[in-house]
Order: sequence, then C-alpha cells, then structure tokens
Amino acid sequence: MSHNNLKRTTAMALLVICVVGASAIVTISLEDRFIGPMIVTETRTITLSNMPFNSSVYMSSDVGSCRGPAGYAPCFGGDFSQAELFNCASAASLPSGCTQRVVSSSNPQNSYQITIWYPYVGHSNESLWANCIYADSGDPGQYYGAYCVSISSTAFIVTEPAPPPL
Repeated sequence: MSHNNLKRTTAMALLVICVVGASAIVTISLEDRFIGPMIVTETRTITLSNMPFNSSVYMSSDVGSCRGPAGYAPCFGGDFSQAELFNCASAASLPSGCTQRVVSSSNPQNSYQITIWYPYVGHSNESLWANCIYADSGDPGQYYGAYCVSISSTAFIVTEPAPPPL
C-alpha cells in the first residue's frame, strides 16, 4: 500500500506542476493579447533654440483648471514634461487640421477636443510669432495663434511665450 501511495503522491505533484505550468502559459498568452504591443520609450534632448521668444509655456496634458464658456479648454504651464504631444503632424497640415481629444493626466474625467493647423500663418487673430492656430471645444468658434515645435517628423508640441498673452 505504501508503494501505491507514493505513486499517487508523485502523480498529484506532477499534476499540480503541469496545472501551474499551464496557468503560467495561459497568463502570458492573455497578457500578450490584452495588454497590447510592447512599448518602447526613447529619451532625446530637444533644443528649443529657434523659438521666437525667450521663455515658453507649453500646452499641458493637465486639464481641469482652465475653462472656456462651453467647458474645459487648454491650459499652458512651464513644465515641459507635462506638454501634450500631438502625434499628427501630417493631418495638421491639411485643411481639416489635426483633431485630438486631450484627456487630463491628473483626472481622466476632464477632457476637451482640439483642432490644430500646423504650419499655418496669416490668420487675422494670429500674433506675428505664431506658426500654428488651434480651436477647442471649451471656446467654440475662437481661433488662437500659438507656436508649434516639431518633436519628430510626425509629432509636435504647442507653446506660447511666457507669460501667456491675455
């Protein structure tokens, strides 16, 4: 009898190992399927030396404290790491512009929609230094001049001189 008990124990141990192994394989498979593709980050130094002004503020991904008559509107801040990245340079150059929903980095319930045209010069409300314009859902029908800075061939950020114009 003790020889049979040893066989049962060994079989149970092997079964547990197989089940645990299968569970790990399924978990990895599910993670690959639901988490999405691997994210590769890149660190790059960006020199903003060609800016038409000495000090900049950046359109921020932190939404909530700035509002227009119809809801949330873009906020500008001095923290470059909070700058909203627009990965739509080719669309921004079209007559329809680049339209993107900006969701707050601090409260995902706060957001607004923005359309940016870049490059764009010659709008009647545009400052001389501006090379792009935008309109947002917080202040519909209004167009604001800004200075867009290319970060790559496909992406850009939006800046204004500090302090921002009134």
